[in-house]
Amino acid sequence: MALRLLCLALVALPPALGAQSDYAAQRLASAGTLEDRGQFTAAIVERLWAHPALSRLEHRDHNAHQIWRLLQRLPSTALARPPQATPWTAEGWWALARTHRQAAGSNWDLAEALRQWERQYPDHPARASILRTLQVDLPLHRPTHPRAHSYAPRPQRIAVVAPTSGALGGAGQALVDGLLDASRAYPDISLRVFDSGPSGGMATYQAAAGYRPDLIIGPLDKSAVERLAQQSGLSVLTLALNYGPRSAWGAANLWQFGLAPEDDAAAAAEQAIARGMRRAAVLFADDDWGRRVGLGFLDRFEALGGHIVRQTRFWPGGADLQDAVRHLLQPDTHRPLWQDTRPDRLQGSRQIDLLFLAAKSRDARLIVPLLRFHHAVDLPIYAPDAALGGRSNTEAERDLDGVLLCGPRGSGTGDGAFPQFYALGHDAFTLASQLGSLAGGQSIDGQTGQLSEDVGGRIARRADCNRL
Repeated sequence: MALRLLCLALVALPPALGAQSDYAAQRLASAGTLEDRGQFTAAIVERLWAHPALSRLEHRDHNAHQIWRLLQRLPSTALARPPQATPWTAEGWWALARTHRQAAGSNWDLAEALRQWERQYPDHPARASILRTLQVDLPLHRPTHPRAHSYAPRPQRIAVVAPTSGALGGAGQALVDGLLDASRAYPDISLRVFDSGPSGGMATYQAAAGYRPDLIIGPLDKSAVERLAQQSGLSVLTLALNYGPRSAWGAANLWQFGLAPEDDAAAAAEQAIARGMRRAAVLFADDDWGRRVGLGFLDRFEALGGHIVRQTRFWPGGADLQDAVRHLLQPDTHRPLWQDTRPDRLQGSRQIDLLFLAAKSRDARLIVPLLRFHHAVDLPIYAPDAALGGRSNTEAERDLDGVLLCGPRGSGTGDGAFPQFYALGHDAFTLASQLGSLAGGQSIDGQTGQLSEDVGGRIARRADCNRL
């Protein structure tokens, strides 16, 4: 809920400047110019100076959300402290951004950290807008019970909720195939599949619960998982195949496992660092998905000692891909970001060790050839599994030739139109049959990556990266 409220605030049109002072208007115009140039810290400072001069409440609220949006785009190293010569509010803004990023892994820790921030900065302008939005779906008190989940013995009756017909029927059937293949090693476990294609995830989940299974695998769609998480407690132990909001972490009887692209981004950072790469650029889609995936790489890469040299955004599905690639590489300057460095070339430029591309298939298949055209022929490119698209095809693989794909298909899963969903189903059954071991701290080597228990019943997935 909190993230949805923030997104609504961020996409709202900026208020008219007629009622604002010329000083505020000039500062805000300067902030827009600086943001377009990628100078996010300087843009934040301009908005901080403008904030007290905004006379109307809705103008101040909009500006606060813009400040918060820009803070989310800063690397973790830039959040250590605000620059000098900034308004008194800067320290509190930077502290709030650090608090949110450092405690985001635990719903309970984040709630307490935000309360501590509120006590430290009681008069801060972010308190009435950003803080209240972040606190919407957070708990008021940490539960007294030591664990929020039930760890039952290996189940004997499993109900599967997945769409095997309709628009998602192909992916859902691949998922079921993976489940069935994995179950052959356990003849004592019975599976019954409930098709969620006709009636949706929640209605089918209720029907599956009426089957009185020991465990339910599914649903797959995110909205159904969010609705499950809002219930006070589930009567049947459930392994959902997607992730709900942070408020769902720790919900009784609910485990969450899925193909989150942020996990693929973290895997790219880990493999790059393991190969000795320390300098990276990030090219990301300027939407919620692209920002989340790009930040997933950036945070992990910096946490492991890497340095982000440059970040460039593009509008997904837009006509500016050529401009974005040129802005990233700057091929016509005296020192481009990367220029063909193969041994038989007369000259080369290498200011980075790799590029992380946070793009879905349609854009990735256009961007990679553009990068090669602008002399980044031998630049190592990492991308999440989504860059290949939902359905595997040889044309997409040819367009992305040489890219290091991180995710289920980067882990070497099998053939088929939807190998990533087959792998998801295979691993879901493996998890369901070994939840007790997972709760004991063991990890599982699955087809989608290495699986382990994370906070609040969330399954952490450490994927592999391999060259297409």
